[in-house]
Amino acid sequence: MLYIDEQLMQPIIWIAIVGIAAAGLTTGFLNTNTFTLIAQDLASAEVTLVSPVDTVRVDFEITKIQDVSVSGTPIFKNQISKCSFHSDDDLGATSKIICKLSDMQGDIVAEGFLDLKKTYTNSLKTYITISQVAFLNANDVQNINDVKIIILGVNPVQLAANP
Repeated sequence: MLYIDEQLMQPIIWIAIVGIAAAGLTTGFLNTNTFTLIAQDLASAEVTLVSPVDTVRVDFEITKIQDVSVSGTPIFKNQISKCSFHSDDDLGATSKIICKLSDMQGDIVAEGFLDLKKTYTNSLKTYITISQVAFLNANDVQNINDVKIIILGVNPVQLAANP
């Protein structure tokens, strides 16, 4: 029969308990299981928030840029320079349209936005310049996996206050 010295096991058990407790305390802020809250389904005071559009179509403007390969030979790269946004719905003059480009991991690597100065009328093609990139050549077409269009419509509280 195998006998284990009790004095040898006590420190090992305490180290295991402390390790498990420390791991349990530190995973709270690292936990990425979050939920998405869709604001259009909530109510604000007496005004129900609704989506500013039903359908959106997106195209891209691709720009060819010249670069140098690792071996020093000249090469061309295709970059997404603009998102082309169009919808069948009208948008108010204070709306904002944001185009976000994400990579294979789902990280946003490039984006641009457009503040509407006048009312957007349906099916009018509008261009959103990609103005921010996370790193050099982040908006290269080889890096982009998905596009997200976010529309911040006219503030419904302002609409209710000024009918």
